[in-house]
Amino acid sequence: MSYRTLIVLIVAVSIFVTACGSKVKETQYVSAPPTAAEVLKEDNKADLLMVHDTLYQTNIDWVNQLEVTKDKEIGKVESKYSVGSGQTFKNKMANNIPVGTKIYSTKERNDVLIVEINGIEKKYYALTEG
Repeated sequence: MSYRTLIVLIVAVSIFVTACGSKVKETQYVSAPPTAAEVLKEDNKADLLMVHDTLYQTNIDWVNQLEVTKDKEIGKVESKYSVGSGQTFKNKMANNIPVGTKIYSTKERNDVLIVEINGIEKKYYALTEG
């Protein structure tokens, strides 16, 4: 075996051993739905509603342009959330919708709800990722 071949072999083995011995750090990110507190911290004027443990928000441009129709009534707003009250946002709670407002599913999408206030329909989109 020549001197040159021996050097190439040593370098190749060194690279192989170094590559096999190095540890790769893997970082995992878990995306969770935002909480009402997180959304309101970012935008204190956010209009929120919670139904079936899912937080919904209105006044989202692309959602407002969707062609969706009311389907079944799934409940009414039962309580009002007040910022700084120490309350936890819970089902059938809203921060800007009057108590008693009817909540409807939509025929076309599972992630959009409709409420009607004084004859005006508002579309609420499910906030499923943070």
